[in-house]
Amino acid sequence: MGKLFATNRQFRFLLVYQIFSGLGGGVFSIFMLLSVQLLYNNVLYTSIAGFLVTAPHVFALMVGPVVDRNNKVTIMRLTTLLEFGVLALLTFSPLLESLGVYFMFGVLAVYSVAALFEGPSGSALLPQIVSEEDIMPANSFINIAAMGGGIVLGIILFTLMGDIGEMSNADDLRLIYGISTAFLAITFLSSLFLRDPSAHTAKADAPRTHYLQDLKSGMAFLRRNVLRFFIIAFIARAFFAQMVYVNMPGFIAYHAGAQGYIILAMVGLVGGIVASSIMGAVGKKIKAGYLMGILFMLTGIIRIPFAFVVPISFVAGLVIAVLFAAVGNAVGILSNSLNQKIPPKDMVGRINTLETTIIAAAVAAGALPGGIVGRTLDDATWLIVAHGVVMIGTGIFVLLVPSVRKLGMIDDIKREGEENGSNDTPDAPVTNTPTTPAEPQKPAN
Repeated sequence: MGKLFATNRQFRFLLVYQIFSGLGGGVFSIFMLLSVQLLYNNVLYTSIAGFLVTAPHVFALMVGPVVDRNNKVTIMRLTTLLEFGVLALLTFSPLLESLGVYFMFGVLAVYSVAALFEGPSGSALLPQIVSEEDIMPANSFINIAAMGGGIVLGIILFTLMGDIGEMSNADDLRLIYGISTAFLAITFLSSLFLRDPSAHTAKADAPRTHYLQDLKSGMAFLRRNVLRFFIIAFIARAFFAQMVYVNMPGFIAYHAGAQGYIILAMVGLVGGIVASSIMGAVGKKIKAGYLMGILFMLTGIIRIPFAFVVPISFVAGLVIAVLFAAVGNAVGILSNSLNQKIPPKDMVGRINTLETTIIAAAVAAGALPGGIVGRTLDDATWLIVAHGVVMIGTGIFVLLVPSVRKLGMIDDIKREGEENGSNDTPDAPVTNTPTTPAEPQKPAN
C-alpha cells in the first residue's frame, strides 16, 4: 500500500478527498439528528430528520447512469461545493427561530441528495486511476486513513464539547457545523487536483446510450452476474443488522450506560483499521468467493457471544465488538473491490448505486420490525443471537453457489469484456452499445 501512495499522484489526491469528505460528512451525519432533538425536543421533528437522511438512498439506482456517462471529478466537485454551501448557511442561520427546523430539514434533504452523487462518483473514479491489481489495496488504504481520521476527530470533538448531553444551545452546535464546513472546504480544494481519465479518452462523437437503457443494462448485468448472489446475502445482512441497530442503544445503555454506546462506536473504528490493514496485506491472496463466505460466517460467529458477554463484562464485550467491526469492514472492502473489479469500467457507477438502493430498501424494511420485536422481547439479547445465526446462514449460502466458489483471487478475476472474463455471464452478454429500433437489445436469461 505504501508503494501505491508513493507512486500514484492521483491516488494521493483522491485519498485526501475521501478522508476530508468522510470527516465532514461524518460530523454532519452524527450530530444532525442530535441537533434536532436538542434544539426542538420534538420526536416528530427527529423522525422527519431521520427520514430525510435515509429515504434518498432508496432512489440511488437513478444516479448510476449519470455517474457512468459524465466526468466523475466534475460531479464530485459540484456535489462537494453544494454540501459546503448548505452547511455554511446552517452554521450562521438562526436555528432557534420558528423557521429554524424547516431550514434544517432543507439542509438535510439537499445534503443527502448531493451525497447520492458524490459517493458513487468516487467509487467509479478509483478503477480509472489505479491499476487492476491495486484496487483492493487502494480501498484498504482509504479505509484506514478515513477511520484513523475519525478517531482523531472524535477525540477533538469530545475535548471541545465535553459532555454531549450538555450541548443544548445553538452556539455549541454551530461550532460543530463550522468544523464540518471547514473539512468540506478542504475536500473541494483537493478535488481541484483530481482528473478523470475516462473523460479524456472517450470519443467526442461516440453514440450516447439512452438513460433508461443504461439503467436497464446495469440491472441486467446484476441479474446474470455472480455479484447477484452477494447482493442476496447483503439483503439478509442489512435487514437483520438494522433490526439489531435500532435496539442496540437501549441494550448498551441498560448494561453500560449512555456513554457505553459512544465508546462502542469508537472501538468500531479501531476494528475497521484492523480489517483494512489485514485486507490490504493478504486479501488478494485468498480466493474471493471463499473469502466472502468465510467472512460472512465469522461475522455471525462473533456476533452471538457479544449478546451474552456484554451483561457480564462490558470490557470483554468491547473486545468482541472490535473483532465484529473488523470482520464487517473486511466484508465491505471485499465487496467494494469486487464491484469495481468485475463490471466494465463504464458500468461501475450503476452497479454501486443499484446495490445502494437494494440495501437501503432492506435497511428501511428492517427498522420497523426491529422496533416491534425489540418491544415484544423487552431484551435485545435473542435478537442479536438471531442476527448472528442469519449471518452464519448467509455465509453457508454464498459458499454453496458454484459460480462463487469458482471465483479466483481478486487479481485473477477478469473484468467484463476482457478475455476469459465471464464471471458467470452468459455467452451473449448485454452491452452498452445502442441498437437500432429494428433489432432491440434483449438481456440474456
